[in-house]
Amino acid sequence: MKKLFLTALMLVLGLQALPADAAAVAQPFVRWAVYSSEAQNTPALFEAVTAYNNALQKNNGVLAVYGGEDENGVMRYLEIYKDETACTALQNDAKLQSTRAEIKKLATKTGILNAEAFLLQTKNSGTADKPRMAKLVIDPAQLDEYKKVLAKEMKASVTNEPGVLALLATTETANPNVFHLLELYADDEAYKAHIAGPYFQEYNKAVQNMVTDKTLIVNKLQNVTLSGRI
Repeated sequence: MKKLFLTALMLVLGLQALPADAAAVAQPFVRWAVYSSEAQNTPALFEAVTAYNNALQKNNGVLAVYGGEDENGVMRYLEIYKDETACTALQNDAKLQSTRAEIKKLATKTGILNAEAFLLQTKNSGTADKPRMAKLVIDPAQLDEYKKVLAKEMKASVTNEPGVLALLATTETANPNVFHLLELYADDEAYKAHIAGPYFQEYNKAVQNMVTDKTLIVNKLQNVTLSGRI
């Protein structure tokens, strides 16, 4: 009887310790793919990249691929996989390799930025008129506090603001204090309402001395439909 009691107690204690670890394990595997080309090849490259992303998203191991092209013709896409194993398997897929070969013919530069998923907050459905992106460098000494403020703003905004479809935050694997944000709004009015709203205003005020550098990227008009898989 005593042995059974101890076993049950160990199981209970083990289960109590699970949630904190489980949250980290459950995070998807993410990375950023970046493409650019000479101006005359940009339309063809965009078409090839779009075809590749569409093919990629048809696989069960892919949760979503979101991104777009900025005014300088640079294309940035956040690839979100169930896990690293799924990503590796798809990199070795023969059909996808053929499509990537076409991209390499047209691109002057291609690159992969290794990243970690900080928080992927999203509605289940909706279509955004254009993705907005930002690169933020955070004071390392204030990194933990910044994460708390950012997470609070992201969760509140997506939950309570109808036009905020998704706020996706990643950090660079090599530089954990560098954040890359992808923001999806239903339209420009929704974006303006978000910026003027209480959640962003509270966030913006709180992080004034935490953000040491900021780069904002506005992409060309391009409908981005939520996958519903995240």
